[in-house]
Amino acid sequence: MPELKARVPVPAIAALLAVILVLAGCGGSGSAEPAEPPVLDPSAGPAAPTTRATPRAGEVKLGRAPAYVALAVKDVTVRSRSGGKGDIVAVFPQTLPWGSPTPFLISEARRTETGDTFLKVLLPRRPNGSSGWVRRDQVRIRPVTHEVVVDISSRTASLLRNRRKIRSFRVGVGTAGTPTPTGRFYVTVKLRPPQISAAAYGAWALGLSGYSEVHQTFGTGDGQIALHGTYKPWLLGQPVSNGCVRMDNETISLLAETLPLGTPVTIQG
Repeated sequence: MPELKARVPVPAIAALLAVILVLAGCGGSGSAEPAEPPVLDPSAGPAAPTTRATPRAGEVKLGRAPAYVALAVKDVTVRSRSGGKGDIVAVFPQTLPWGSPTPFLISEARRTETGDTFLKVLLPRRPNGSSGWVRRDQVRIRPVTHEVVVDISSRTASLLRNRRKIRSFRVGVGTAGTPTPTGRFYVTVKLRPPQISAAAYGAWALGLSGYSEVHQTFGTGDGQIALHGTYKPWLLGQPVSNGCVRMDNETISLLAETLPLGTPVTIQG
């Protein structure tokens, strides 16, 4: 059977070309829909040079994860204000003595009029709850889906994933004379024997950004509190520590495997 060929009238072709030209014009200087609030891509590195207009200044959304951590990629300079104009309040090394990057829990992100992004972060230092601003190009950002909530009054702790409780367990807390500090902290380092004393800290110690309000030192340390294991599980559920939060070795091992650096740890009375 011979191939069928349709003839298209010349006027129809002209009309089709006109439609194509109109559609092409829609991708150019036509009016655009109002832009949504900017979202910062946590996995992206420093922004590449661009000829586009500078993004709108103000608060920047990091995404939908429960929390975000900033991991140092160079020595980090912390300032008292965003925009790089505040006083320098601290300088942290890129890596900790144990080889892991220095982490910071992010509480806010803002973009300046010049397009630079600054992050407000909790600091792993005294006094508890200290915060400051760091440049986006000093860190890489990672989402965090888990959180630990410690309730001192009930001497229990809960593991949350995407803000939902998935497990609870008994813990030991500080005594009346050496209380466990309350507040919002985060995991700064994960250590296990022989990096730590198994007799004192059990199978793992997850150091937190908080510090004892009584002790300036713990042994050779600087008073940093931790979630850690114990080989005396019969003492769990009691006020027995110097301010740290104790749990059985099975639980602390689970947390060490599950929680990345920067995981929030909320301790409430």
